[in-house]
Amino acid sequence: MEITKIIETWRNSKIKLNEGAELTEIIQLEEQLEYKFPETFKQFYTRINGFKDSDWNEHMFSIFPLDRIKNEYETSENKDFIPFCDYLINSHQIGFSKKNDGIYINYENILGDFNDKVADSFELSLIEILNNSDKIY
Repeated sequence: MEITKIIETWRNSKIKLNEGAELTEIIQLEEQLEYKFPETFKQFYTRINGFKDSDWNEHMFSIFPLDRIKNEYETSENKDFIPFCDYLINSHQIGFSKKNDGIYINYENILGDFNDKVADSFELSLIEILNNSDKIY
């Protein structure tokens, strides 16, 4: 499934989506976080900049806009994890590890660790979220 289909599915579900970000905003965030996002992340965020007003899908997952990604990272003690999504108002977060390839769950508020791998890529993690896979819990 490609990024366009994922976005259209969310639009059809009446999830409030932000307008896309400028590529320069993504590059600036990369510099601030000292992390290079994959191209699929950049393609996604130039199309939509996360869910608007912390809206969530029917399974209570919310995709962060860039400013929330930055804020969540800056306020976290774990500087090896960059979240882009949360479940159940921050019960746990889904995001990038600076040390490992792939997408992970961070139960920082509960366990202080993020060793559960959700997917091998950003796009595949969005599919897991869209499909309400057991991997994202």
